[in-house]
Amino acid sequence: MKEIDENLLLFKASHGEPEAFGLIFDKYGNKIYRFIYFRVKNQETAEDLASQTFLKIWEYILAGKKIREFQAFAYKIARNLVVDYYRSRDKEELPLIYTEEEIEESIKVDPDTAINREILEKLLRTLPDEQREIIVLRYIEDLSIKAISKIVDKSPGHVRVIIHRSIKELRKYT
Repeated sequence: MKEIDENLLLFKASHGEPEAFGLIFDKYGNKIYRFIYFRVKNQETAEDLASQTFLKIWEYILAGKKIREFQAFAYKIARNLVVDYYRSRDKEELPLIYTEEEIEESIKVDPDTAINREILEKLLRTLPDEQREIIVLRYIEDLSIKAISKIVDKSPGHVRVIIHRSIKELRKYT
């Protein structure tokens, strides 16, 4: 879906056309669910939080508020809901490490070119939470620097620096 089409759908949704919002949900529903699932490791919780994400977006649209970049906006709401979920659970640590099965499921790769998932998981564990999250958003969720910067509330330059430092750190172990 092109950005213009997405903006048109958002406009239609803001004027009471739920079908338009349904098309947006069809495009982003699985991506947002996957992003949340990898953070909470529970299917029911991930489904609930994904539903809450789209409910919040729908309420935001119906309130007449504008969304400039839907993808970044949706991930940011999902991220905030995950943070709120863990805050309500007595500050349980966020599980940001992907299992081999989850990586295989989320990234359809050619087995001949796939990197060793076990090594990837161990390498990601060496990074601080912020760096790990940004690397996952960039290379597993395949988001742009601009989108990531909006999700984590950092400038695009700062995100690039974090990615550069993270990759430099990861290269020490390879």
